[in-house]
Amino acid sequence: MFFTRPSPAAPQSIRFAGFTNGVVGNIAPVCATTTTNNATKIQQWLAAGTNGAVFTITNQQTSDIFIFPFGRICTERGTPSREEMPLLNAPTFSGIRLAPGQVADIQIAVLPNPSPWRLELLYDRDSCSESFFNRIMRLPASLRDQHTGRPIKKKMEKITSDVINP
Repeated sequence: MFFTRPSPAAPQSIRFAGFTNGVVGNIAPVCATTTTNNATKIQQWLAAGTNGAVFTITNQQTSDIFIFPFGRICTERGTPSREEMPLLNAPTFSGIRLAPGQVADIQIAVLPNPSPWRLELLYDRDSCSESFFNRIMRLPASLRDQHTGRPIKKKMEKITSDVINP
């Protein structure tokens, strides 16, 4: 029987497409109810005019991916700021699902910021849509985690945009 090694995850990229007037969507109102800090950020965002940034992403993986429904706005204002903001067009808290090769525009809520910044997103490969061989390769670790009672770890991958200058 002939087996090939599973292909490693291809690096994901994301491209800034521009600014927009963001749509409130499903995630922002729920985000505002989770913590006082999140409620403050959403109120600031609404008061500032619901600005959004649009990024284009193409799934370069061999399986579906789920993009986490929050992104980090990273600045370099003396000390690095890593504010989490909701993805405005995520349909649910599962995030945005992309099939291999699928292209999508992602909108994130942004607060007024005079400093250069970049976006960090996290995604998870959907193991159900991966090849049979890739799932077999992860089976020993999954069985070990199940046997020891440890939660099965899902590896989240990071995507970072280029720097955006306001």
